Amino acid sequence: MANSKYEYVKSFELEDEVMLPNLMVLRIDGRDFSRFSQVHEFEKPNDEAALSLMNSCSAAVLEEFPDVIFAYGYSDE
Repeated sequence: MANSKYEYVKSFELEDEVMLPNLMVLRIDGRDFSRFSQVHEFEKPNDEAALSLMNSCSAAVLEEFPDVIFAYGYSDE
């Protein structure tokens, strides 16, 4: 995001902690997944490569953020 028009978003970051037993839910949504699926020739309804990609992304989130206890991939397209 360096040197982009969205650099200002960093000003919203805080070093706060969430106190237990509170939980946070974060939804990360993709953009133009239909086009991405066409470019990579995913087969409907459940392409193995697409499922593997979503599983790998979920696993990477769990590895990068040790406090995250649950992650999954989902597509409604």
